[in-house]
Amino acid sequence: MKRSAYAMLIFTLSLLPIFAAVSGQQESRGLVINEFMADNDGAVPGPYMTFPDWIELYNGGDTSIDLSGMILTEDLANPPWRFPNGTILGPGEFLIVWGNRGSGPDMLHTNFSPNANGGTITLLAADGATVIDQVTFKKQIRDVSYGRIPDGGSTWGHLINPTPGKPNIANPQTGISTNWAVWAFIAGVLGVCAFIVIIGKKRRK
Repeated sequence: MKRSAYAMLIFTLSLLPIFAAVSGQQESRGLVINEFMADNDGAVPGPYMTFPDWIELYNGGDTSIDLSGMILTEDLANPPWRFPNGTILGPGEFLIVWGNRGSGPDMLHTNFSPNANGGTITLLAADGATVIDQVTFKKQIRDVSYGRIPDGGSTWGHLINPTPGKPNIANPQTGISTNWAVWAFIAGVLGVCAFIVIIGKKRRK
C-alpha cells in the first residue's frame, strides 16, 4: 500500500511541469509578437527623439495578461531580458518594447535590438522554457516594419507605413523584400540604357 502511494506521488509530481506549461499557455492565449522594426533609421521616433528599433506585442484575447517575468529575446544564448513586475497588457491592447538604444523611466527597453540582417524573436513564459510566440525573419528594409495582417493573424508582411501601438494596415506590402532593392537597381540601369540609346539615335540623325 505504501509503495503504491509513493508511486502515485512520484507520478503526480512528474506531471506538475506539464500542468504548469499548459496553464502558462492558457494564461497567455492571444498574446503575440505583432510587429517590429529592425532598421529604424528615422521612421519612428522613440524616447528622447532617438530612433531605436522596436518590437510590438498584441493581446488578441478577451482578458488581461500579466507579462511579469516573461522573456523577450533574439538569442537564447544571451542573458534574458524579462518584463518588469506589474506589466499588464489589456485585451485588444498593444505594447511597444524599444531596442537597446532606447531609454526612459516610463518606457520598456530590452538589452538587444532585432538584427536587421535576419534572425528570430522569441517570447517565452516566465519559466524560461515555454514558447508563447516566435517569429523568424529575413533581412529587413530600412524604415519599413514587419507585421501581422490582421493584428494577431498568421500572415506577415512589410509595412511601408509602420503602426507601432496601433492596428496594422489592412493591405501590407507583402511583396516587398530585399529583392525590391535589386529590381529598383535593375530598373534604374535599364532606364539609363534606354536614355543612352535614344540620345545615340538622335545624334546619328
